[in-house]
Amino acid sequence: MAEPFVEIRKTHKPGNPEQVCYEVYDGDTGGSLGHFEDATQAQQRADSMNSMTSRETGKRLDKPTDEAEVE
Repeated sequence: MAEPFVEIRKTHKPGNPEQVCYEVYDGDTGGSLGHFEDATQAQQRADSMNSMTSRETGKRLDKPTDEAEVE
């Protein structure tokens, strides 16, 4: 099984280091796909991106996790 293509990272909101948010992160490109205050919204975005990638490549990807943390 492939590694997660898109994952969720618990981090700090850009411009507001006191506020925690969830970043949807593209592990392939190393880029952010957005920051969300709600983990459910971030999970939906990551699932959507992973599903699209799975359809395009024909490979099943692991579900992303919100356990990854950025320091």
